[in-house]
Amino acid sequence: MSNSELFKLDGNPSFSKSLPISIQHVLAMIIGNIAPAIIIAQSIGLKPAQITEMVQSSMICAGLATILQIYGIWKFGARLPIVMGTNFAFVPVIITINSNYGFSSVFGACLVGSIFLVFFGLFIEKIIKYFPPIVTGTTVLSMGISLYPVAISYMAGVSNTQEYGNLTNWAVAIITLVVVLAIDHFGKGYIKILSILIGIVVGYLLSFAFGLVDFSAVSSAPYLSYPKVLPLGIEFHTGAIITMIVMYLVTSIQVIGDVSSLTVGAINREASKNEVSGALMSKELSGFLTAILGGLPSSSFAQNIGIISITKVVSKKVVTIAGIIILALGFFPKFSSIMTTIPYPVLGGATLSVFSIITINGIKLISREKMKNRNAGILGISLAFGLGLTTVPATLAKTPLAF
Repeated sequence: MSNSELFKLDGNPSFSKSLPISIQHVLAMIIGNIAPAIIIAQSIGLKPAQITEMVQSSMICAGLATILQIYGIWKFGARLPIVMGTNFAFVPVIITINSNYGFSSVFGACLVGSIFLVFFGLFIEKIIKYFPPIVTGTTVLSMGISLYPVAISYMAGVSNTQEYGNLTNWAVAIITLVVVLAIDHFGKGYIKILSILIGIVVGYLLSFAFGLVDFSAVSSAPYLSYPKVLPLGIEFHTGAIITMIVMYLVTSIQVIGDVSSLTVGAINREASKNEVSGALMSKELSGFLTAILGGLPSSSFAQNIGIISITKVVSKKVVTIAGIIILALGFFPKFSSIMTTIPYPVLGGATLSVFSIITINGIKLISREKMKNRNAGILGISLAFGLGLTTVPATLAKTPLAF
């Protein structure tokens, strides 16, 4: 079977051709998917067993949400190859809600917030006119630029450690990046598609040689585990619910940008209203599920959309296999913990090029409209606030909780 099936939305590439690209997607998202759960759990003092449960729920829900986005049920799902996972943007909000109302209220807020936002998706056809390419493009551009510090920080290693920023970390990260770029530019056919996976493998082997790979988490992880319903309880508080609804609205704009980035960057067309509406409704349905299973709110993963934009592999089958792997890893923590042994410098080097493609997709969207004074103002002010506030987050320290 030729490689051409990989580049068709409903293509049926062979399993042997699909699996390596699927693994590439899993490797790109797994740290970003479980890190928020670990950060939140450690910051609020959860027990190791509870941390494992939260990570497990995050993996299972990410896998189910990914498959739902691809194939859809009724009006839920974009019917596009979108990888879903835990959204980092919710981390500070969840920590704040916990300190004010207790951790059980997080799940109540997620439950109500997800139901509320389903209706937002239902009426997207009337709302979508307020999200022209200049708006979605600015959102995608801001996302791409805001992800650069994440990649650079990963390249330097684990923060708050003595090894952070040392020469070894930078050497591993840069070599990984060079391998990715070299294969992407000089590779041919199927090898070119696997540029990120090959870069990660080379970086991992180099890290192992330098003693940067830590297997301690693997030995302590159980082989098989099942999710529980409401493992940490559930409570409902108005303040927490309002805060979560605001965050769901913010991340909904991100999803609109991600869907637009995917269709423009890989399919060379703008997203349809049904695709945007389905993506939003699927996101909120998965949010309902994560609240029930004690997981964290999810969203589309920009890095995986960046991979699709680079490789042009839009086959639903490829991303479906990735979703199944992510789902399975949730039931087998021992194997998912092996994935987490990939050192941060390797991930940083591999994803820097991906984040740059996201930025370029944003520019492509913006360029579809003439840069009149009005559009220039929207672009300039949005970037000023978006990037300015993320650069100096302390400026919002005394704002109300819902903001």
